[in-house]
Amino acid sequence: MRKLRTLLLIICICGLSASTLASQPAAPLSDLDAYTQKIMADWKVPGLAVAVVKDGKLVLARGYGVRELGKPGKVDADTLFTIASNTKAFTAAALGTLVTEHKLNWDDPVTEYLKGFELNDPWVTHALTVRDLLTHRSGYCDPTFMWFTTGFSREQIIQHLRFDKPSFGFRTHFCYNNAMYLVASQLIPAITGQSWEEYVHARFFMPLDMQRTDTSVAAISNDADAAAPHAEVGNKVTLIRRYDADSMAPAGGINSSINDMSHWLLMLLNDGNYDGKTVLDPKIIADMETPQILIPADSGMGIWLHAMNPGSLFYSYGLGFVVEDYAGHKLVMHDGDIDGMASALGMLPELHLGVVVLTNMDHDDARNALLFHILDAYLGRPARDTNGALLALVRQQEAAEKIEQSKIATSRIPGAAPLALKQYVGDYTDPLNGDVQVALENDRLVLRLGNPEFTGDLDHWNYNTFRVKLRYRFYDEAFDQYVTFDLDTTGKPMDLRFYDLPVRFMRDMSSVASKH
Repeated sequence: MRKLRTLLLIICICGLSASTLASQPAAPLSDLDAYTQKIMADWKVPGLAVAVVKDGKLVLARGYGVRELGKPGKVDADTLFTIASNTKAFTAAALGTLVTEHKLNWDDPVTEYLKGFELNDPWVTHALTVRDLLTHRSGYCDPTFMWFTTGFSREQIIQHLRFDKPSFGFRTHFCYNNAMYLVASQLIPAITGQSWEEYVHARFFMPLDMQRTDTSVAAISNDADAAAPHAEVGNKVTLIRRYDADSMAPAGGINSSINDMSHWLLMLLNDGNYDGKTVLDPKIIADMETPQILIPADSGMGIWLHAMNPGSLFYSYGLGFVVEDYAGHKLVMHDGDIDGMASALGMLPELHLGVVVLTNMDHDDARNALLFHILDAYLGRPARDTNGALLALVRQQEAAEKIEQSKIATSRIPGAAPLALKQYVGDYTDPLNGDVQVALENDRLVLRLGNPEFTGDLDHWNYNTFRVKLRYRFYDEAFDQYVTFDLDTTGKPMDLRFYDLPVRFMRDMSSVASKH
């Protein structure tokens, strides 16, 4: 569901473990094991699983590496991973079933079903359609800070959207927005009375025989054959906490295996049919795979798409899928990221070819390198170094980050803060992003956001700026954040701003008075 950090890329990982749970791989995949072993080493991936479907059959379902570093359990075709933003296509398809049943239209106003829904622009509030929610063209960019750091419930996230401000004109520009998928998911209970979880289980998991697929962090945490999330922390790949994505599950919370995901691919590539049943109307699949808005090549997502597919004439978003051209064919794809997990899915519908890759490493692009390697093999194209292009892009980002860090480092003025630390203590609030508490503990300032994993000590940097040292080291390295307190005319802190984020928390002076 976001890009938290770039990766350092110098390590080899443990040996390869593979299990083939389908027919023997076709000739185009003869080098799959060697290639997978290489890219796993390049991206430091502990475990990876890949499935390939072609012409209505499962060609290959294979696991590599381990579910958790330091433990013997091997990844197999039934190992659960969080598929993150590849969940979005399920949410779009679920709404598509309501379109088929004439209970909903793609271009219906959202407020027709969600009476209390509100954005800060009244005109956009009433003009916004279901299609707009699913295509990232509302003009509002993802309020990641709000839903990721607060621990808000689904209802609270949607309520707080009314305080967000647009970054672009309505329907003029692509800007990825997870929260709009959450809004879209709430149309399901509004129309059917079933929760999003109940609905996708009944409409997709059951008829597609996806018996190992679930939608909660509790379910994957209690599963014996589940991959554990990993990230590079302090230049070492390590186990990290499993992110609780339940509040944002319709945008990125499905957990699945490559065996189960192959059933999803087979259905999509067979006009919505699976095992003699029509699961999804082919018209809905066509809608999902039809470009709705262009993705600028110089945008965040566009830069990565260009690295993987530099020859494309266009990059676009459909309904839950990215749609682009690749070697003269339509490519339908998406990837997904959540703490310590990464996924990639791609289809060439004309060739009835589909690939899904799941990994247990934070933001690794072994998944996309392997996806395009397999597509090229079936297309008979000369080998392209997609993996090298993605590694080079990461190195460019790392170099840019180092330059930025060096600029910040030169600005530091060691010494004590200009005000007594107790002067900074108080509650700070923002209508969109909730509350921040600054407390004094053991003669040290401590910052707390709604999500306990965003608790950090404040080390003085210069003037009224402090370095936030988050106690959860993975997040500390990922965000590398600073806060600045602005002073009022009397010299007292009146607000708190995060460096390089458009987030400002105003101080609640009543809380200050009660504490002093």
